[in-house]
Amino acid sequence: MTKLIYVAIMSAFVNNVVLGQMFGVNAVIRGSEKIGYALRLSLSVIVVTFLSSVVTWPVGEFLLNRFGLSFLQPMVFLIIEAVIVLVLVKLVKVKFPKRKQVYSQILPLIVINSAVLGVILMNVQVGYSFLRSTVNSVCGGLGFAAAVIILAGVRERIRFNDVPKPFEGVPILLVVSGLMAIAFYGFTGLV
Repeated sequence: MTKLIYVAIMSAFVNNVVLGQMFGVNAVIRGSEKIGYALRLSLSVIVVTFLSSVVTWPVGEFLLNRFGLSFLQPMVFLIIEAVIVLVLVKLVKVKFPKRKQVYSQILPLIVINSAVLGVILMNVQVGYSFLRSTVNSVCGGLGFAAAVIILAGVRERIRFNDVPKPFEGVPILLVVSGLMAIAFYGFTGLV
């Protein structure tokens, strides 16, 4: 149990996919314009990361590794992730017709989000068991969510402040992201 808590804290804070490993930075910058959009993007990333991990772990473990095809993991995992996103888009259109416009924009963004693929590939490279892989994926999604939501809040506050001309827009977001990465790295002392 303590090892699962260790994996959870490491993946959510210390080895944060966005702030520690620089995966999904484009999605974070695009998704942090408004807090509502950031929350929907975060929820979508958590769900897709979890489902992709649950499906890709057995495929990687029992098919690709067993037959010596581990070099195909990035391509196969990306295809599995895309199929999961397509299924979720269809499900949202059927079950939540009022929300289909919002999630039809968010879910395809997740396919090109390297954070999801990075977490899935990290599960395989580290050699996590199915349970640890699942915990790592959910907490990796939570770490992504923390980065997006915090950055969205900071972005809303920055909007009404005087920012020097050279730092307006993306440059100030990158400075804030760097400071957030330093703060998240401070969680290293916890584990």
